[in-house]
Amino acid sequence: MTIHPTVTQDPRFPRPQSPTLTRCQREPSLFDFERGDYARKAPELARARRACARCPLAADCLLWALVNKSLTPTGIIASTTPRQRTQLRDRIAARLGPDWVDVLADQEQARPGRTAVPGRAA
Repeated sequence: MTIHPTVTQDPRFPRPQSPTLTRCQREPSLFDFERGDYARKAPELARARRACARCPLAADCLLWALVNKSLTPTGIIASTTPRQRTQLRDRIAARLGPDWVDVLADQEQARPGRTAVPGRAA
């Protein structure tokens, strides 16, 4: 997945990091799908999804991808396609309201063991 250099991520939701390389870091091309590739490359899609399903960062990656829509227009992230992420965003917005990203940020900040993000009041 290629991240556009001029688009910034929401600082409240940093990209998940692991002390060891994850499959998507070792083999980024496995997860790099363009529009129209999803149906045409079904076996590759299944492999990417299986790899994500085994990753300990999958839940955090999904949250990052949902919040940072402009950084994730294509590709498989946390076993999801862009269409699935759009559907998830719509469902979250229906449940939490139009400011759902702020609601999630407040929830994340309140979780035990979370540290304050620099520049954000605790």
